Amino acid sequence: MRVTEGMSYQTLLRDLAFGQDRLQNSQNEVSTGKKVTAPSDNPIAASDIVRLNTEGNEANQFSKNLTFAKAKLQIADTALDSVEQMVERARTLGQLSLGEGNPASAYVAELNGLRDQMVSAANTTHAGRFIFGGSITTTPPYVKNPDSSVTYQGDNQDMPIQVTRNSTLQTQIPGSEIFSGSVDIFSTMSDLANAMQTGDKSAIDAQVKKLEQFSDVVSVARSKIGGYLNAAANIDSELSSTGLVRKSELSQVQDADLAQAITQLTMNQQQLQATMAVGARLSQLTILDYLK
Repeated sequence: MRVTEGMSYQTLLRDLAFGQDRLQNSQNEVSTGKKVTAPSDNPIAASDIVRLNTEGNEANQFSKNLTFAKAKLQIADTALDSVEQMVERARTLGQLSLGEGNPASAYVAELNGLRDQMVSAANTTHAGRFIFGGSITTTPPYVKNPDSSVTYQGDNQDMPIQVTRNSTLQTQIPGSEIFSGSVDIFSTMSDLANAMQTGDKSAIDAQVKKLEQFSDVVSVARSKIGGYLNAAANIDSELSSTGLVRKSELSQVQDADLAQAITQLTMNQQQLQATMAVGARLSQLTILDYLK
Protein backbone atom coordinates (compact mmCIF):
# COMPACT_ATOMS: atom_id res chain seq x y z
CA MET A 1 0.00 0.00 0.00
CA ARG A 2 1.40 3.34 -1.02
CA VAL A 3 1.71 5.94 1.74
CA THR A 4 0.47 9.26 0.45
CA GLU A 5 1.38 12.72 1.68
CA GLY A 6 -2.15 13.10 3.10
CA MET A 7 -1.80 9.90 5.08
CA SER A 8 1.54 11.08 6.46
CA TYR A 9 -0.04 14.33 7.64
CA GLN A 10 -2.95 12.46 9.24
CA THR A 11 -0.52 10.22 11.10
CA LEU A 12 1.46 13.27 12.19
CA LEU A 13 -1.64 15.06 13.47
CA ARG A 14 -2.74 11.96 15.34
CA ASP A 15 0.69 11.59 16.95
CA LEU A 16 0.74 15.29 17.87
CA ALA A 17 -2.70 15.08 19.48
CA PHE A 18 -1.74 11.93 21.37
CA GLY A 19 1.51 13.52 22.54
CA GLN A 20 -0.23 16.70 23.67
CA ASP A 21 -2.78 14.67 25.64
CA ARG A 22 -0.06 12.69 27.37
CA LEU A 23 1.88 15.87 28.11
CA GLN A 24 -1.24 17.57 29.50
CA ASN A 25 -1.96 14.56 31.73
CA SER A 26 1.61 14.56 33.01
CA GLN A 27 1.48 18.30 33.71
CA ASN A 28 -1.80 17.86 35.61
CA GLU A 29 -0.33 14.99 37.63
CA VAL A 30 2.72 17.04 38.62
CA SER A 31 0.78 20.24 39.38
CA THR A 32 -2.02 18.58 41.39
CA GLY A 33 -0.05 15.73 42.92
CA LYS A 34 -2.91 13.44 41.89
CA LYS A 35 -2.73 10.67 39.33
CA VAL A 36 -6.53 10.54 39.07
CA THR A 37 -8.34 13.85 38.66
CA ALA A 38 -11.25 12.71 36.47
CA PRO A 39 -13.17 9.43 36.09
CA SER A 40 -11.78 9.03 32.58
CA ASP A 41 -8.24 8.84 33.96
CA ASN A 42 -8.97 5.51 35.66
CA PRO A 43 -12.64 4.54 36.10
CA ILE A 44 -11.93 1.81 38.66
CA ALA A 45 -9.65 4.03 40.74
CA ALA A 46 -12.15 6.91 40.46
CA SER A 47 -14.87 4.65 41.84
CA ASP A 48 -12.62 3.72 44.80
CA ILE A 49 -11.86 7.40 45.43
CA VAL A 50 -15.57 8.27 45.52
CA ARG A 51 -16.21 5.38 47.92
CA LEU A 52 -13.31 6.31 50.22
CA ASN A 53 -14.27 10.00 50.27
CA THR A 54 -17.88 9.09 51.06
CA GLU A 55 -16.75 6.86 53.91
CA GLY A 56 -14.47 9.65 55.13
CA ASN A 57 -17.28 12.21 55.16
CA GLU A 58 -19.48 9.75 57.01
CA ALA A 59 -16.74 9.10 59.57
CA ASN A 60 -16.24 12.84 60.05
CA GLN A 61 -19.93 13.20 60.90
CA PHE A 62 -19.70 10.30 63.34
CA SER A 63 -16.69 11.98 64.94
CA LYS A 64 -18.65 15.22 65.34
CA ASN A 65 -21.51 13.25 66.89
CA LEU A 66 -19.07 11.69 69.35
CA THR A 67 -17.63 15.08 70.28
CA PHE A 68 -21.13 16.37 70.94
CA ALA A 69 -22.08 13.27 72.95
CA LYS A 70 -18.94 13.37 75.08
CA ALA A 71 -19.39 17.05 75.90
CA LYS A 72 -23.02 16.47 76.84
CA LEU A 73 -22.21 13.45 79.02
CA GLN A 74 -19.35 15.25 80.75
CA ILE A 75 -21.64 18.19 81.57
CA ALA A 76 -24.21 15.75 82.97
CA ASP A 77 -21.54 14.07 85.09
CA THR A 78 -20.35 17.43 86.41
CA ALA A 79 -23.92 18.37 87.31
CA LEU A 80 -24.45 15.08 89.13
CA ASP A 81 -21.17 15.52 90.97
CA SER A 82 -22.48 18.81 92.36
CA VAL A 83 -25.78 17.07 93.18
CA GLU A 84 -23.90 14.46 95.23
CA GLN A 85 -22.19 17.22 97.18
CA MET A 86 -25.53 18.93 97.82
CA VAL A 87 -27.09 15.69 99.03
CA GLU A 88 -24.15 15.01 101.31
CA ARG A 89 -24.50 18.48 102.80
CA ALA A 90 -28.27 18.00 103.23
CA ARG A 91 -27.65 14.68 104.97
CA THR A 92 -25.13 16.37 107.26
CA LEU A 93 -27.65 19.10 108.11
CA GLY A 94 -30.25 16.45 108.93
CA GLN A 95 -27.86 14.60 111.21
CA LEU A 96 -26.84 17.83 112.91
CA SER A 97 -30.47 18.73 113.54
CA LEU A 98 -30.98 15.44 115.34
CA GLY A 99 -28.77 16.75 118.10
CA GLU A 100 -30.51 20.12 118.44
CA GLY A 101 -32.88 20.69 121.32
CA ASN A 102 -34.78 23.41 119.42
CA PRO A 103 -35.88 23.76 115.81
CA ALA A 104 -32.77 24.37 113.71
CA SER A 105 -33.98 27.33 111.63
CA ALA A 106 -30.50 28.06 110.21
CA TYR A 107 -30.24 24.49 108.97
CA VAL A 108 -33.68 24.75 107.39
CA ALA A 109 -32.75 27.93 105.50
CA GLU A 110 -29.60 26.29 104.14
CA LEU A 111 -31.51 23.14 103.22
CA ASN A 112 -34.10 25.15 101.26
CA GLY A 113 -31.26 26.91 99.46
CA LEU A 114 -29.74 23.53 98.55
CA ARG A 115 -33.11 22.40 97.23
CA ASP A 116 -33.26 25.42 94.90
CA GLN A 117 -29.72 24.68 93.72
CA MET A 118 -30.82 21.10 93.09
CA VAL A 119 -33.60 22.38 90.80
CA SER A 120 -31.03 24.41 88.88
CA ALA A 121 -28.77 21.35 88.53
CA ALA A 122 -31.72 19.28 87.26
CA ASN A 123 -32.28 22.00 84.63
CA THR A 124 -28.69 21.91 83.36
CA THR A 125 -28.29 22.69 79.65
CA HIS A 126 -25.81 21.89 76.91
CA ALA A 127 -25.78 23.81 73.61
CA GLY A 128 -28.99 25.54 74.70
CA ARG A 129 -30.83 22.23 75.35
CA PHE A 130 -31.92 20.76 78.68
CA ILE A 131 -30.19 17.45 79.28
CA PHE A 132 -32.37 15.87 81.99
CA GLY A 133 -35.79 16.20 80.33
CA GLY A 134 -35.68 13.14 78.09
CA SER A 135 -36.70 14.05 74.56
CA ILE A 136 -38.20 17.36 75.72
CA THR A 137 -35.16 19.59 75.53
CA THR A 138 -36.44 23.10 74.85
CA THR A 139 -38.23 23.74 78.16
CA PRO A 140 -36.99 23.25 81.74
CA PRO A 141 -37.79 19.70 82.90
CA TYR A 142 -38.25 20.77 86.53
CA VAL A 143 -40.51 23.65 87.50
CA LYS A 144 -40.90 25.04 91.00
CA ASN A 145 -44.58 25.70 91.69
CA PRO A 146 -46.02 28.55 93.83
CA ASP A 147 -46.44 26.13 96.74
CA SER A 148 -42.73 25.27 96.45
CA SER A 149 -43.41 21.77 95.12
CA VAL A 150 -41.39 20.73 92.07
CA THR A 151 -42.97 19.17 88.97
CA TYR A 152 -41.25 17.13 86.28
CA GLN A 153 -42.30 18.20 82.79
CA GLY A 154 -40.01 15.98 80.74
CA ASP A 155 -40.45 12.37 79.64
CA ASN A 156 -38.50 9.15 80.10
CA GLN A 157 -37.12 8.90 76.54
CA ASP A 158 -33.44 8.27 75.84
CA MET A 159 -31.57 10.48 73.36
CA PRO A 160 -29.20 8.22 71.41
CA ILE A 161 -26.99 9.52 68.64
CA GLN A 162 -25.51 7.65 65.66
CA VAL A 163 -21.77 7.08 66.11
CA THR A 164 -21.10 4.31 63.56
CA ARG A 165 -23.11 2.82 60.73
CA ASN A 166 -24.40 0.10 63.02
CA SER A 167 -24.41 1.60 66.51
CA THR A 168 -25.69 4.50 68.57
CA LEU A 169 -24.57 6.01 71.86
CA GLN A 170 -26.79 7.22 74.70
CA THR A 171 -26.14 10.87 75.46
CA GLN A 172 -28.20 11.43 78.59
CA ILE A 173 -30.30 9.94 81.37
CA PRO A 174 -33.81 11.35 81.85
CA GLY A 175 -34.44 13.15 85.11
CA SER A 176 -37.31 10.78 85.84
CA GLU A 177 -34.66 8.13 86.55
CA ILE A 178 -32.65 10.38 88.84
CA PHE A 179 -34.30 13.34 90.52
CA SER A 180 -37.86 12.06 90.57
CA GLY A 181 -37.38 8.32 90.31
CA SER A 182 -37.43 5.84 93.18
CA VAL A 183 -36.65 8.76 95.50
CA ASP A 184 -38.08 12.18 94.71
CA ILE A 185 -35.24 14.35 95.94
CA PHE A 186 -37.29 17.54 95.97
CA SER A 187 -40.07 16.06 98.10
CA THR A 188 -37.51 14.44 100.34
CA MET A 189 -35.70 17.71 100.98
CA SER A 190 -38.99 19.53 101.59
CA ASP A 191 -40.09 16.83 104.05
CA LEU A 192 -36.70 17.01 105.76
CA ALA A 193 -36.98 20.78 106.09
CA ASN A 194 -40.46 20.46 107.62
CA ALA A 195 -39.27 17.77 110.04
CA MET A 196 -36.28 19.90 111.04
CA GLN A 197 -38.58 22.89 111.52
CA THR A 198 -40.84 20.95 113.90
CA GLY A 199 -38.04 18.99 115.52
CA ASP A 200 -39.55 15.63 114.57
CA LYS A 201 -36.47 13.42 115.00
CA SER A 202 -38.17 10.30 113.71
CA ALA A 203 -39.19 12.08 110.49
CA ILE A 204 -35.73 13.63 110.17
CA ASP A 205 -34.11 10.20 110.44
CA ALA A 206 -36.50 8.79 107.81
CA GLN A 207 -35.65 11.56 105.32
CA VAL A 208 -31.93 11.25 105.97
CA LYS A 209 -32.22 7.57 105.04
CA LYS A 210 -34.00 8.60 101.81
CA LEU A 211 -31.13 10.97 101.05
CA GLU A 212 -28.76 8.02 101.38
CA GLN A 213 -30.93 6.04 98.96
CA PHE A 214 -30.89 8.96 96.54
CA SER A 215 -27.08 9.07 96.73
CA ASP A 216 -27.11 5.47 95.49
CA VAL A 217 -29.39 6.49 92.60
CA VAL A 218 -27.00 9.27 91.59
CA SER A 219 -24.04 6.92 91.90
CA VAL A 220 -25.71 4.43 89.53
CA ALA A 221 -26.49 7.25 87.07
CA ARG A 222 -22.89 8.43 87.12
CA SER A 223 -21.71 4.85 86.54
CA LYS A 224 -23.93 4.69 83.45
CA ILE A 225 -22.52 7.98 82.20
CA GLY A 226 -19.01 6.69 82.82
CA GLY A 227 -19.84 3.63 80.75
CA TYR A 228 -21.17 5.79 77.92
CA LEU A 229 -18.01 7.92 78.01
CA ASN A 230 -15.82 4.81 77.89
CA ALA A 231 -17.79 3.52 74.92
CA ALA A 232 -17.38 6.91 73.23
CA ALA A 233 -13.62 6.80 73.78
CA ASN A 234 -13.40 3.29 72.29
CA ILE A 235 -15.45 4.25 69.25
CA ASP A 236 -13.40 7.43 68.80
CA SER A 237 -10.21 5.36 68.84
CA GLU A 238 -11.71 2.93 66.33
CA LEU A 239 -12.74 5.77 64.01
CA SER A 240 -9.24 7.25 64.21
CA SER A 241 -7.60 3.92 63.37
CA THR A 242 -9.99 3.29 60.49
CA GLY A 243 -9.41 6.82 59.27
CA LEU A 244 -5.65 6.29 59.08
CA VAL A 245 -6.15 3.10 57.05
CA ARG A 246 -8.60 4.88 54.75
CA LYS A 247 -6.23 7.82 54.29
CA SER A 248 -3.42 5.45 53.34
CA GLU A 249 -5.65 3.58 50.89
CA LEU A 250 -6.85 6.84 49.34
CA SER A 251 -3.28 8.03 48.94
CA GLN A 252 -2.30 4.82 47.16
CA VAL A 253 -5.23 5.10 44.76
CA GLN A 254 -5.15 8.85 44.15
CA ASP A 255 -1.78 10.40 44.93
CA ALA A 256 0.93 10.57 42.33
CA ASP A 257 4.54 9.44 42.76
CA LEU A 258 6.02 12.90 42.21
CA ALA A 259 9.49 11.71 41.13
CA GLN A 260 7.97 9.26 38.65
CA ALA A 261 5.49 11.87 37.43
CA ILE A 262 8.26 14.41 36.76
CA THR A 263 10.27 11.78 34.87
CA GLN A 264 7.22 10.91 32.77
CA LEU A 265 6.56 14.62 32.13
CA THR A 266 10.10 15.07 30.83
CA MET A 267 9.79 12.02 28.57
CA ASN A 268 6.45 13.22 27.19
CA GLN A 269 7.92 16.66 26.49
CA GLN A 270 10.83 15.08 24.61
CA GLN A 271 8.52 12.78 22.63
CA LEU A 272 6.26 15.67 21.66
CA GLN A 273 9.25 17.75 20.60
CA ALA A 274 10.48 14.86 18.47
CA THR A 275 7.08 14.50 16.83
CA MET A 276 6.98 18.24 16.13
CA ALA A 277 10.44 18.04 14.60
CA VAL A 278 9.22 15.32 12.26
CA GLY A 279 6.24 17.50 11.38
CA ALA A 280 8.51 20.45 10.62
CA ARG A 281 10.62 18.31 8.31
CA LEU A 282 7.54 16.86 6.61
CA SER A 283 6.16 20.33 5.92
CA GLN A 284 9.42 21.27 4.12
CA LEU A 285 9.22 18.41 1.59
CA THR A 286 8.42 19.37 -2.00
CA ILE A 287 7.29 17.45 -5.07
CA LEU A 288 10.95 17.09 -6.07
CA ASP A 289 11.63 15.14 -2.84
CA TYR A 290 8.99 12.60 -3.83
CA LEU A 291 10.37 12.33 -7.41
CA LYS A 292 13.86 11.39 -6.22
